Amino acid sequence: MTYARFIGLFVVLPILFLLVRYRKTLSLRGLAPMGLLLIVVYVATTPWDNLAVKWGLWGFDPERIWGIKLGYLPLEEYLFFGLQTLLVGLWARARLARVLERKPQGPVISERQGAKPARASTEAEGPLAPREVSP
Repeated sequence: MTYARFIGLFVVLPILFLLVRYRKTLSLRGLAPMGLLLIVVYVATTPWDNLAVKWGLWGFDPERIWGIKLGYLPLEEYLFFGLQTLLVGLWARARLARVLERKPQGPVISERQGAKPARASTEAEGPLAPREVSP
C-alpha cells in the first residue's frame, strides 16, 4: 500500500466523515484554534522527523511515495502531520461540544461516603437516566 493510499483510507476518509457528521456545528471561528495547533505540530515534528530519517532511524520506500521530498521527508509525511492533527482536532472538538451541551449536574456523592441520596431533579425535568439509578 502506498503512503498516499494509507493517508486517504485512514485519515482523509475519517476527516470527511467527521465533517459531514458535524457540519451543522462546525464554523470557521470554532476551527480557528486548530490553525495554531497545526503550527505547533509542524514546528515540533519537522526537525525531529528529518533528523530521524537522516540518521537512519527510519525511512520511506521510494516505491511507496510520490518522490517529492522536502528535506529528508516525503511530501506525504508532511500531509500526514497536518491531516492527523485535523482528524484528532475535529474529533476532540466534537466530543467537547457534546460535553459542554449537557446540563450541569450537582456533585455526585456516593452512599458509601455516608451521604443519603438526594433527589436534585424535579418532575418537570423528567425521569432519571439509567446512569443516575445504577452504580
